[in-house]
Amino acid sequence: MIINIDGYDINYIDEGSGDAVLLLHGWGSNLKCFISLINLLKSKYRVLALDYPGFGESDELKKSFSVDDYCDIVVDFLVKLDIKKVTLIGHSYGGRIILKLNNRKLPFEINKNVLIDSAGLKDKKDFKVKIKIATYKTLKKAFCLLPISKEKKDETIKNLKKRFGSSDYSSGSSIMQETLVKSVNEDLSGCLENMKETLIFWGDNDTVTPMWMAKKMESEISNSGLVTLKGGHFSFLDDQSKFLLAIKSYFGI
Repeated sequence: MIINIDGYDINYIDEGSGDAVLLLHGWGSNLKCFISLINLLKSKYRVLALDYPGFGESDELKKSFSVDDYCDIVVDFLVKLDIKKVTLIGHSYGGRIILKLNNRKLPFEINKNVLIDSAGLKDKKDFKVKIKIATYKTLKKAFCLLPISKEKKDETIKNLKKRFGSSDYSSGSSIMQETLVKSVNEDLSGCLENMKETLIFWGDNDTVTPMWMAKKMESEISNSGLVTLKGGHFSFLDDQSKFLLAIKSYFGI
């Protein structure tokens, strides 16, 4: 289904009936990653999921977005569907949105949250990463001093970003690259203390959002619990049987 929000055609699903549950996907993903979870939850709940602008089958971004911009899309989406109370489930970037939403005054009530390998905390950069960043900054500064045209400098810097940036960064358009930079540079640790009840899932081998982040979230979100899964950043797919079993218990299905 398609719904227009703030000038963007948004692809979404709306299945089942009962209390509302909204699924928020991670960066570079889309709502299809939640198919098994949707099929489980819709037997008892009204399950909603959307592709953010710039992802899946929704419109491309017309300008770079911040996490708050994506939050605005989610809020408008729920308001248009007349949702008064909702449980939020978010993977990775979806977790960023959930952290922000729990700290907003909203036109609806958040019942509880489920975070899966959530982003939102700034990573403790190891030595190799620090060297990589320092190398990029040094080369960028050097090229900016060269007596070459602005077009050539811009092209060179763009290539440097692709070489030294993450795969998520280098594979995106310039607008999506700007959007990603806005997001990863924002530390949302200050949002943890205001979170509603939260169940946290984390892959024991997640190298994108390491386990220390899960433990920090569990310790600082007052009403929370942590379930460790076998796998990496997509632990809900890597250890799907255990994940769905825990969800089934938590949601009383």
